[in-house]
Amino acid sequence: MLAIIITIMILELDLPKGGALKDFLALGPTLLAYLLSYLFIAIYWVNHHLVFQRTEQVNVKILWCNIAWLFVLSFIPFNTAWVGAYPTSWAPLSLYFADMFLASVTFCLMVCLIAHANGEKFRLGPRSIVSLITYAAAASLGGFCPVAAFVIVGLVSCWWILPKRK
Repeated sequence: MLAIIITIMILELDLPKGGALKDFLALGPTLLAYLLSYLFIAIYWVNHHLVFQRTEQVNVKILWCNIAWLFVLSFIPFNTAWVGAYPTSWAPLSLYFADMFLASVTFCLMVCLIAHANGEKFRLGPRSIVSLITYAAAASLGGFCPVAAFVIVGLVSCWWILPKRK
């Protein structure tokens, strides 16, 4: 499913309007939104695999939570295209970062359900807490300073490149 979401994202990218480098550079905001979204999906893909590799028990709650998480992620291509076209507009930015926030919430809930189903304790780690706060703040305040919102969300995303060791 995540491979399909990434494929849809690339199909949403428009070709430059001409053959010059300036035409390619004019796509900067769209390409940066694509890059951040790709990184976001890739990080979740890796962590999703790692979580389920360690999972011994899966129940219906976990499956439905996983489906809810995939549903939220399926909006990433739409939001990426919209924010790429209007990178400083309030509505696209709010929806884009709200989608990231909801993906984080549903993923944390899924990990919590998996931990409980497997007899483990669950506690949100610092990266999860910082991510939730960052995505919520970006969704709420990103329209005031879009560049700062993208940079902060990008930095938090980079923090997740190396998964937590257990």
